[in-house]
Amino acid sequence: MRILSFLYKIFLNTPILNRYSRKWYSLLGVKLTANSRISPNITIVGNYSNIELSSNSEINPGCFLLAKNKIKIGENSTLAFQTTILTSANPNGPKNLLSRVYQKMTAPVIIGNNSWIGACALILPGITIGNFCIVAAGAVVTKDVPDYTVVAGVPAKKVKELDPKLFDN
Repeated sequence: MRILSFLYKIFLNTPILNRYSRKWYSLLGVKLTANSRISPNITIVGNYSNIELSSNSEINPGCFLLAKNKIKIGENSTLAFQTTILTSANPNGPKNLLSRVYQKMTAPVIIGNNSWIGACALILPGITIGNFCIVAAGAVVTKDVPDYTVVAGVPAKKVKELDPKLFDN
């Protein structure tokens, strides 16, 4: 399996072959549904089968996904250019003595439906971002984001609440 994974990664990084990236990612274990899109120019560390894209969701170029645990991206949601999602944090224990204070953690990241994660945003392990949320470019999300919320800054803080009536059909 390791050799097969290595070959798929080569195909993803070969310009003439990366047009088939959806197929390659699927073969590596990424769960792709109808009309979901994933750029061939992203970095995934960990288990590809931990990544799930719902219908019409997309991952744009330059994103970094540390998939040691589940990463779920909801329907119609987007990860903009160079978004980083971490599902694990580890101060290199037991060699680094900080591991006595900051234990290794692994936790899923869930992004709801119709949400937009801005360019260069960073989402830490264990975060849930609700439906109809916007994470501003460059934000560092350290806490869950409730539905219909816009967050920005380092650390990300609520800057606006969206009116749910705007999204009624």
